[in-house]
This record gives sequence, structure tokens and C-alpha cells, in this order.
Amino acid sequence: MLRIVLLIVLVFLLARGAMWMLRRLRDAYGSASVARRLIVEGRIDATAFADAAREGARRGRMSLEQRRMVREARLERRREYLDGYTPSLYQYLIIFLVASVLGLVLETIYTFLAFGIVESRVGLVWGPFSPLYGLGAVLLTMCLWEVRDRPWWQVFLMSAALGGTLEQCAGWGLEHFADAQSWTYLGLPDHITQWIAWRFLFMWGVIGLVWCRLIMPELIYRIGEPTTRKQAMVATFLAIFMVLDIAMTLACFWRAGQRHQGDPPDNGFEVYIDTHFDDAFMARTFENMRIGEDLPPAPR
Repeated sequence: MLRIVLLIVLVFLLARGAMWMLRRLRDAYGSASVARRLIVEGRIDATAFADAAREGARRGRMSLEQRRMVREARLERRREYLDGYTPSLYQYLIIFLVASVLGLVLETIYTFLAFGIVESRVGLVWGPFSPLYGLGAVLLTMCLWEVRDRPWWQVFLMSAALGGTLEQCAGWGLEHFADAQSWTYLGLPDHITQWIAWRFLFMWGVIGLVWCRLIMPELIYRIGEPTTRKQAMVATFLAIFMVLDIAMTLACFWRAGQRHQGDPPDNGFEVYIDTHFDDAFMARTFENMRIGEDLPPAPR
């Protein structure tokens, strides 16, 4: 349990540290252009901005007061943009992709630090994606967008409830529709069901809180909307690819369960799956998953 708490603290500190470093770099080297745009927009008074330059003039860059003015004006512009705004399908797609990859990386790091295990944790047959985290990020955004400014404990509890519900539905559906298991918490003293444990509800709460307070508003603001035909075409291609990837993965798991029960293929598509996505492929790609058998209890 101590390792889990330390991991949560480490992730939080890394996120805060990364944002602090990016902010410092932007303030020190990249804010001049941002400041000019804000002055043109009338969000910063040009005279006051020039008067605040004395402190940093000798170093050839903006002073602390100027950087503060830029940050406050930019945050105000972001608040105006997000107030009354509803995220679009384009933004949800980008969030799903980013969270699927980052979630896979974090889970791989967690399993190594907590259990000393390094294995493939991917959730789709093509690409380094863990769709459970992508879906979790989309659900957190959809359900918490309108309440992101509520007290932290409300956001924490709602995030924990959403994460627990997602894990329960995903684990139950995987077992009952594909005869497969990807994780189990039955060996943990704080398990609630096979797929829910108190420690991971806590982690979902922390993740949701960090998502709402630090990541989601800035990410939605920076993603924006596609402004060129090329961006729209890339987004369409990615959406089609993800739909095909998810559909093929579901078909592969369905067929793997059928093979375990001894059922032969019924058509050419099932023959194709058995040829190119056989049991060896499934075992190699989804190392943490068992098809047709129970996972051993999770180590305490």
C-alpha cells in the first residue's frame, strides 16, 4: 500500500513539475509573442506592460511582473473561452488517443514498481493503446466538465465512482462476452469485487482531481477545433482507424473464446482471424490476459 501511495505522489509531483517547467520555459523564452498578441487583443495595457519591463531589462527578457501579467491575461482568455463551452467530438477523439497511450505508460510503470513485472499491457491488436484509460478520460471529461469548479472532495468522489463503475463494467463484460480476464483484485485485502478495490478507487479519485484541475481545461483549450482541411482529414482517419482497431480486437477476443470452447470457424472472416490472430498472437500481445481460465489472485 505504501508503494501505491508513493506512486500516486510521484505521478502528481511529476505532473506539477512538468507543468512548472513548461510554464517557466514559456515565460522566459516564449511569452514575448504571447504578450504581443494579448496587447493587440487589449487584454494587457501596453503602457503598464512597458513600465513593468525595468526589472528584466538588464537580462534581455521579460520581468517577473510582465510574466505575471501575461499569465493572468492568458488565464482570463482561457476562462472566457471555456465558460459555456462544450467539448466537441474532435476534442474527445484527441483526448481518447492521448489518454490511451499515457494510461498504458503509467500502468506499465505501476506494475513494475508495485510488482516487479514488465509485460505488454496493450488493450488493442494494433497500436500502443489501452482503451480503458482513453474511455476513462472521455467519461471524466463528459461527466465532470460542468462540475469541474466544484469543491475538490466532490470531484474526487465523482471520479472514484466513475472509475470504479468503468472497471466493473469492463471486467464483467470481458469475462462474460469473451471468456477472458485481464485483471483481478481478489487477492487484495481491500477488494470490493473482482474488478474493484478501495485503493484503486482512491487512485481514480486522485486522477480525476488532477485531470479536472490541471489537465482537462488546458488540454481542451489547446486542442481547440480543427482549423484546416488537413486537420479534419487526419482526425477522420484516426477515428476510422480506432473504430476498426476496437472492432477487430473485439472480434479477436470473441473468436479466442470460441476456439477455447472447441468451436470451429463459421465463415471466411473467422478463418482469417484464426490464421492471423491465433492463440500465440493473443498470448504474446495481451500478456496480462487469460482466455478461458481464471487469473491467479493479485499479490498483496
